[in-house]
Amino acid sequence: MINEATSNNDHPDNSYQCHHIFPDGARCGSPRMRQEQFCYFHHDTRRPIVRPYERIGRRSAFSMFTPTSHDDIKEALGDLLTRIAANDIDARRAGLLLYGLQIAATNLRATAQKTEQAQTPPEPSPHVTPETEHMAHI
Repeated sequence: MINEATSNNDHPDNSYQCHHIFPDGARCGSPRMRQEQFCYFHHDTRRPIVRPYERIGRRSAFSMFTPTSHDDIKEALGDLLTRIAANDIDARRAGLLLYGLQIAATNLRATAQKTEQAQTPPEPSPHVTPETEHMAHI
């Protein structure tokens, strides 16, 4: 990586700035490192990205089906945990997907309770006779 440095005779107050010049002619505004001409980002000794193809792989898309049952949620959770363990997915994305699975499980549980209540017949009321019915209105 070759950096371009400029002589900073015009602006002596900018001597603390990095001397890197961008392609559009603007100068980097970051402070330079001690005893160096460039900031950390533009310095020649900065290490290159290790295995950039793996970073691209972490951003790869994968399909995930819509969980409609508890078994589907368990399967999706297992798949997601496998991807996290293999470092195939970044932590933020994994957190969002885990949160989505948690919401799906909660909604599924609430839906199951509603259908269970709808299928359960109401408890029979005590035997109502015309006399007790008349007493209830008084």
